Amino acid sequence: MSFLSLEVSHYLRHLLLAGLTAFAVPESMKIFCELHLKETVRAARAPRRARGKGGVKAGGCGEAEAAEEGLQGAVKKHQTHQASDGKGPLGRSSKAAPKTAGLSTALNYRGQVETGIITSGKATRVVEIYNEDETECITIGASGCLGRRAQRAKGTPPSSSRSRLGQTRLFAVAGQLDSRARAEVPGSTRTPEVREIVSSFTKIDADKIQLISKVGVFPVKQRLSDEVASKVVAIGVKSFNRPHQKYDHSVVVIGAGLGGMQTMIGLMQSGRKDIVCLERLSSFGGHSWLVVSNKYTKLQTESGNYHVDFGFPDEPATNEVEGDLYKTWPTRDQLLKMFRDAARKHNLGPVTKFNTNVEKVRPLPDGNGYAIYTTPYGQEDGEGELVVASAVLAWPGNLCNHREIEWPGEDDFDGYIAYASFSKVDYRQAEGKVCILYGHGAFTIENVRTLCEHKCKKVIVMCRKRNLCGMRVMSWLVGYLEMPLPGNILLEGMQKMYDLVGFDCWSAHCVKTDDKRSFAHVSQKTAFGVTDVYFLAGYYGLMEVLVDEIKRLTTNGAQTKKGKKIKCEVILKAVGVMPDPAIDKMLGLKELVGLWVNGDPLRSVCCNGMFVEAQNFGSFASGPPFAQLARVTRWFVDYPTDFETIRGTLPKLTGSPEKPAYVPTATHMLPTFSCFNLIPMLAAEMAVYGALKHTKQMARHPPKQYIAECRAEWEAYIRQWKKDGMIDDSKPEPPYPYTETMVQGWIDRTNMEWMQKAARQQQRLAQA
Repeated sequence: MSFLSLEVSHYLRHLLLAGLTAFAVPESMKIFCELHLKETVRAARAPRRARGKGGVKAGGCGEAEAAEEGLQGAVKKHQTHQASDGKGPLGRSSKAAPKTAGLSTALNYRGQVETGIITSGKATRVVEIYNEDETECITIGASGCLGRRAQRAKGTPPSSSRSRLGQTRLFAVAGQLDSRARAEVPGSTRTPEVREIVSSFTKIDADKIQLISKVGVFPVKQRLSDEVASKVVAIGVKSFNRPHQKYDHSVVVIGAGLGGMQTMIGLMQSGRKDIVCLERLSSFGGHSWLVVSNKYTKLQTESGNYHVDFGFPDEPATNEVEGDLYKTWPTRDQLLKMFRDAARKHNLGPVTKFNTNVEKVRPLPDGNGYAIYTTPYGQEDGEGELVVASAVLAWPGNLCNHREIEWPGEDDFDGYIAYASFSKVDYRQAEGKVCILYGHGAFTIENVRTLCEHKCKKVIVMCRKRNLCGMRVMSWLVGYLEMPLPGNILLEGMQKMYDLVGFDCWSAHCVKTDDKRSFAHVSQKTAFGVTDVYFLAGYYGLMEVLVDEIKRLTTNGAQTKKGKKIKCEVILKAVGVMPDPAIDKMLGLKELVGLWVNGDPLRSVCCNGMFVEAQNFGSFASGPPFAQLARVTRWFVDYPTDFETIRGTLPKLTGSPEKPAYVPTATHMLPTFSCFNLIPMLAAEMAVYGALKHTKQMARHPPKQYIAECRAEWEAYIRQWKKDGMIDDSKPEPPYPYTETMVQGWIDRTNMEWMQKAARQQQRLAQA
């Protein structure tokens, strides 16, 4: 089962790269830190050490930076404290490593300095900022990308890649990367900017924060013109911890699928104890995996980006569940084990009420919370329960009901007919028979594989429009890259597979491009189904695609609207799964404002996108955007007053019976995510979540190992089909279409494209 990530995560990354806020960070800078590029670390540290020895004068306060009397008194008090006991970061070594946030510094293509805030990762220079009593710390890190001048000075050619597959170094990152984003280039790491960062953490006026550092054995005040020292104390800051909003009632999460579980875990980790989850089904995992899928269904994207702990930087990608290997493409049952294992690990069972159906959610008359009316699921006459909540975070899911379709003559058809989802198919009926698979969405792609595994004679995929589907290596590549994969490179990679079935993917109805194919915009109403078997079966004639529609059924087959008569014995209706309009009514949703029901920051609703709408691709998987959505919705539970910062800019959406509002469109989600940049610290956290996609994909699925696994699966299907007598033994075996060299080329080109865009935008900004 595959779910397409919206172009949201990488669009947010574009906005961060563009510096929409004073503290935006280029994604590649942060990833650069994660890759442990020691050579750059040494190069960046050397001049810093030199400046640290004599670059700051003792005393030396200018007129513009004269502090208030209270701050001066605090500085003197701190100096006395340091001289008397010699303790603290300015006079002692820390006993515990601080929890870090960070400020990223990099050299751009002109050798100039760019800066921006990050909230995790290793850095080339670490700056520690302590609160007044030195019990808390945030960390500012300088993560550097050497500019071309610096590279040439070191004798290194200005190349964008290393020789090893997947080891990519970016040398030019700065400026605006997308025409939709308009902003200034970030500022510096001097005292005023750092005070602003501390202010954004603490909500203390920046003018009331004073930074002091150590020169020799004496602590002195940082001047406004100073670059921040390696260790400073923020006088005026009692604590960096911003207090969370407290509530009278529980925070309720609706749904115990992937998003709901991540939301619960995040709430717990932030210290909330009064949490309740209401789940209609009897276990963790969500409707998609517990009901819609069947025992043959597999995760179509990579498991490294699909697990409950994805959103936690310190948690490695899951590789074992309940004592069994968590495979690269796990089955439904393995996925359900993963959900159960994560629920035990995080103790979610005691706070989850299973078999509980939510009838409606309505605000309390006094405005201090919400009434949630529930009934026992499956018991029409069961006694309901009223749950009172202070916040309601809903993850209702959008794969609710299969589309229904009937043809004239179904009663006359002598073969087997079934819907292809909701475990309605007995695949044993397909062995040795010609099957019509009606539709061309993600479920169709899944069923081509399953029918071939059950030794069907042939699969005829019949559809009104031939949508694009993905293949394993391109899905991996989109998840692996630090930067979004441009659409033209994606289609170039897709064509390697489509050549096997004689189809030009650039000519697909959903693709917009130019004569030079210099870009590709994909717009289709279904997610990419991801598989290699679809193409291998097409090469051997086990599968063919017929763009047509069934007009009526006969005793032994189907007649099409284009006049064809097709003999078949099995027909599977893979016409898609729809969201439920009743969910809008249940939530009392009149208007979706961003992600929030009627513009209420304490009532969010999130689900997966059901479309492709992108020119650059950040992920085929739903794991990365779900983690981001879970964090966003929790942010406004913790800090509801921040919602007023974005309320006026959030897009609004009203629903209809055909298109319920709780399932937003791409044109709604893209501007929604861009609004989060108006809150600097939220934007910084979102950038970190975006980076996890790359780091966890790299750790769980190294490129050489992944391509080898894909090749082995490809060859195993060929051997099995020959053994079962399903294919012509004399037809040449097709080699696996992708190689490590080919993939490395796409990685290099992607990085170079983004660097060139950054350079061009930098030039435009300089000329403006």
